Amino acid sequence: MKLMEAYFAKPKLGKRAATLKRIVSATSLFLLFACSLMAQNSKTINGKVTSAEGESLIGVNVVIQGSSTGTITDFDGGYSLNATPDDVLIFSYTGFRTVEIEVGSQTTIDVVLRQSAELLEEVVVVGYGTQRKEDLTGAVSVVNTEEMKKQATNDVTQMMQGRVAGVSITSDGQPGAAPTVRVRGVSTFGLGASAEPLYVVDGFPLSGGIRDINPNDIESIQVLKDATAGAIYGNRAANGVVIITTKAGSKNERFSIDFSSYYGVQTVPQRIPVLERQGYQAINTELLANAGQAPVPGNDPNSPQYIDDINTNWQDEGYKDGSIQNYNLNFSGGTKRTNYFVSMDYMDNRGTLVGSGPDYRRYSMRVNSQTEIGRLKFGENVYLMRSDENPLFYNGVFTLFLPGGRPTLVNDLLQAAPTIPLLDPNREGGFGGADAVIHQSITLNVPGFNTLVNNSTQVNRLLANAYGELTIAEGLTYKLNLQYDNSDITDQLFAPQYDLGYFFPRPIAELQVGDRSSRSFLVENTLKYERKFGRHDLKLLAGQSFQNFDFRQVSAVGSGLEKPYILSLANASTFSVIDNQQPASLVSYLGRVNYSFDDTYLLTLNLRYDGSSRFIEENRFALFPSVGLGWKMHNTFELPQAISGLKLRGGYGQLGNQEIGNFRYQSTINRAIPYEFATGRTLGAATTILVDPSITWETRTTRNIGLDLEIMDGKLEFTAEYYSNTSDDVLIDLPIPLSNGSLAGLTTNAGSIQNSGVEFSATWRPRIGDVVFNISPNFYTLRNEVLDIGTLDFLSGTGARTEVGRAVGEHYGWVYDGIFQTQGEVESHAFQNDNTAPGDIRFVDLNEDGIINDADRQYLGQGMPTYYYGLNIVANYKNFDFTIFGQGSGGNLINSNLYRGLMVTSGYTNWHEDILNRWTPSNTNTDVPRVVLNDPNNNQRDSDRPGWLQDGSYFRLNTISLGYSFGQSVLERVKMQSARLYVTMQNVHVFSAYEGYNPDFQAGILNPGFDFGTFPRPTTTMVGLQIKF
Repeated sequence: MKLMEAYFAKPKLGKRAATLKRIVSATSLFLLFACSLMAQNSKTINGKVTSAEGESLIGVNVVIQGSSTGTITDFDGGYSLNATPDDVLIFSYTGFRTVEIEVGSQTTIDVVLRQSAELLEEVVVVGYGTQRKEDLTGAVSVVNTEEMKKQATNDVTQMMQGRVAGVSITSDGQPGAAPTVRVRGVSTFGLGASAEPLYVVDGFPLSGGIRDINPNDIESIQVLKDATAGAIYGNRAANGVVIITTKAGSKNERFSIDFSSYYGVQTVPQRIPVLERQGYQAINTELLANAGQAPVPGNDPNSPQYIDDINTNWQDEGYKDGSIQNYNLNFSGGTKRTNYFVSMDYMDNRGTLVGSGPDYRRYSMRVNSQTEIGRLKFGENVYLMRSDENPLFYNGVFTLFLPGGRPTLVNDLLQAAPTIPLLDPNREGGFGGADAVIHQSITLNVPGFNTLVNNSTQVNRLLANAYGELTIAEGLTYKLNLQYDNSDITDQLFAPQYDLGYFFPRPIAELQVGDRSSRSFLVENTLKYERKFGRHDLKLLAGQSFQNFDFRQVSAVGSGLEKPYILSLANASTFSVIDNQQPASLVSYLGRVNYSFDDTYLLTLNLRYDGSSRFIEENRFALFPSVGLGWKMHNTFELPQAISGLKLRGGYGQLGNQEIGNFRYQSTINRAIPYEFATGRTLGAATTILVDPSITWETRTTRNIGLDLEIMDGKLEFTAEYYSNTSDDVLIDLPIPLSNGSLAGLTTNAGSIQNSGVEFSATWRPRIGDVVFNISPNFYTLRNEVLDIGTLDFLSGTGARTEVGRAVGEHYGWVYDGIFQTQGEVESHAFQNDNTAPGDIRFVDLNEDGIINDADRQYLGQGMPTYYYGLNIVANYKNFDFTIFGQGSGGNLINSNLYRGLMVTSGYTNWHEDILNRWTPSNTNTDVPRVVLNDPNNNQRDSDRPGWLQDGSYFRLNTISLGYSFGQSVLERVKMQSARLYVTMQNVHVFSAYEGYNPDFQAGILNPGFDFGTFPRPTTTMVGLQIKF
């Protein structure tokens, strides 16, 4: 710059300066003229893009070569943009060959794109790499993530419900609730071992689950269902593997901005018909009279304390409209050597229960990039997440003691007596409650309790991984993966002083606080070799993995806080502290061989050698192998022209389950054992629980055979599979004599379970006129059988029993045989109870010994469904798209704790309207027994009486969505690449005979048919917007 200034400053160079100024001026005029000429030569180009079959192609990229100017085709395949005669238009579309056309004198350019065989080879993500879908030999299901995201939920797995054959997903309606996932049945009894699948995100196994993962970041999901596909993950894959790949930018992709959002209102879709005040008072008075007792004052019209001015509708007072909203903004792009992706997301879900929760909010950000320099490729993926959750008091880490063995808050809400007021300023806390004399009802004021008690969980999570990949030689690649996963969780539950009536006073305030920290570090080294020679295609993988886990939980409980409440343990009069530390590590060696001969015969071999710190040294290592074979029959036989693909495949292998908790093989010392000496009592130590030091992982052997059919170049795809899996060394608790000094049973590997069934899935893509359909049904069956439970005769669950030769958790109880109508019938039947009377249930005397007792119980039906199905239909018409999705299951019976709690024939809580049809001397044609205090005949026992085991078959109309994508003329005016507006209804209707909220409820493994009382899944009505710049 100084040289230039000196040049122009010298007088003797003034002529040169003037000359230079003239050159600059002339150049400027030339450029201005050129730009003007180009503007005059610019013209509008219109056209249509179709396939070779004449179908309009939607979303084809049309870009002017060497610029960022471009557009995409609309639903008719049409496009429009401005270009000059010298410009070259580039037409590109996934699965088709790219076409370049010079504009020249043309104003209308119609283009026909032809399919590219190489690009159409669908690639799926498998363990430690990718594979062509047509080369798979194992059971791998690919989830349609675009359709999945038409649902509004905080959890990825809940979006998958009903979309994958062989995968059952049950969930609760609470915001933030994590669903239960089962891949091809239950492979464990759940007695110390996890039944959840392994989740792998961007190649890294996660130890903390995927509830924290933002669904908007997901690019693809694959589910590995057998050992041929999953054995590469060894001792963590017995329950299946879910592989998730997040979005990334693309090389040579221009900078783009995507924004999506939706807002929805959520309502409880169902009101359970319970009694109002007068009906409640009549039933309660009748059951007391049948027991020879007087009515309670509040229900006695002759009492001065009779209640006739309160008729609380607890469902109206306890439920409210919730909401769900989500906003996502991401940036992506790439150059010749690098690509990048940045995403920011906010999710807010407010629940439908009045009070302090359940609510869930999540903030997240993801940054990833990849750079390629010569033979070196490296990148990173960093995910930051913060969530704030207010779970119900029994769903968090902490809980409160409530007397009476309380059900869930939902059940308590429905059972509340309508004669109790919502508010009462004379009680501590300001909410109403039952009076011990006037009501005598053990009723919890749920809106009051949920308002007064605050339960919160805050999660901060960092998930970071980095990788480097070096091409050593042609076909030989080395890759290093590093991952760090850190979660810091703060929990707090506060219960102030309150008086919610009879049975529910809290004279002392209580504060529970805790911190949970979970850290995991992973390092993996893999070596891949790929080579094609002649008709042979060989791919080899070898690797080593080490993962370290460190979990610590510190929790404290303090009581005696005084008003005004300052939530600090320092203000508690007494408190206790618990410190729980759980370190663990896992080392693995893995290998895989993929071989193809003549692109016809396929072989897959997997081998993983795992060592886990959760077992003693002698049992620490185990080998998990698998083999898969495939035969592309369409390359061997001359098949009908319509059949474009036919493959037979099968596999066998073993998987492990090491998720049994730490230190299960190690004895522990109880340091508070009292000993009596002559000098008095003193505390000492002793081992009070015996352990099995040889405890080891559960092992699952899988057998699978499948057939893949493709018709008319993919217009129809069909897959059928048969599977049979056997789980051995399943953990169970064996009882041991107390003389051994153990206060509990011995947990050991002694069980065995088998699951088998068939799976069918298809995709059909017909076209009727201008309407293009995509129809995807799936169906599968599940047959579960227990093969061994050690020395036990059976395992017990709630109203269920597990026995060798039967399914896990079948319903078990007495057999209903009608209702006694006369005292003569009671006396002529087998003895049931001294106070059995007309109106009580008659049970079958199965062993004909004249007494109804435990020996007269039998199996009453399946607790878990025996078949599942789903159906997704998408229709595209010009700029409109319509989606309808539903799923269901059947073959099971449900033991509803909610319904049974509303049909008790004794007590003071409220009832279902069905109780109005109870037996009375004037109403004998009924299957509802009489009401009487204390239920002397035990009519409430587990049995198959009408209503006690309800048909669990259902079909849930899950999603109806209508969208509109704006045309190109509108997009050009607002400088957008695409824009879509949509409205969606979710959980539209459930077709079911079940009288509870959710027929697809979450349940324990040993009682899969027992619905303890799940939170109702809301109906969501929402509007959303998706735009791209």
